[in-house]
Amino acid sequence: MKRRSPSKKILESKFPAKMDSKGRKSMLCSNSEANGKYWKGKICDNWTYVAHDATEVLCIHCVNDLLDPLPVRTTAVKSDKPKGWKFMKEFVAKDGTVYHKGIEQPALKGTLPVTVIEAKPEKKKLTKQEKDIAVKELGKEIERLKGAIIREPRKGKKSELTRALSKANKQLKKLM
Repeated sequence: MKRRSPSKKILESKFPAKMDSKGRKSMLCSNSEANGKYWKGKICDNWTYVAHDATEVLCIHCVNDLLDPLPVRTTAVKSDKPKGWKFMKEFVAKDGTVYHKGIEQPALKGTLPVTVIEAKPEKKKLTKQEKDIAVKELGKEIERLKGAIIREPRKGKKSELTRALSKANKQLKKLM
């Protein structure tokens, strides 16, 4: 089956068109003459690449002028309440408003003391050297526990050692 090459013939149009050195057709925007279908009060002189069978084109700038502007996204205003206040059994705001599981209780306004939220203490970040030392110590502990599990004949003591081993493995995983 033979493929046909696209026709290089420029179709007749009332708007000027030209071919470039790569064989692409470009055409002048249809708003280049006044009082056209999409006329918005200014003449456009933009050239746009089109298909070979196109007879008219509206450039991207004229299309944008025709459309309504996109809505501007606004960020939500941050609440003065702490995170998770809706899920607290009881939360009292600074102005005395009382909330039970996120629902305001107007009858109790001003009757309870304000809820004090304590900040979580920051965890100390380990340096690379401290981390390496901790990993080596946990590795030694894990090896000791594995050996103790193998040697231990009592079932109760074995399960206790297994729990300690899994706890040490979890700590090691956190460090890695």
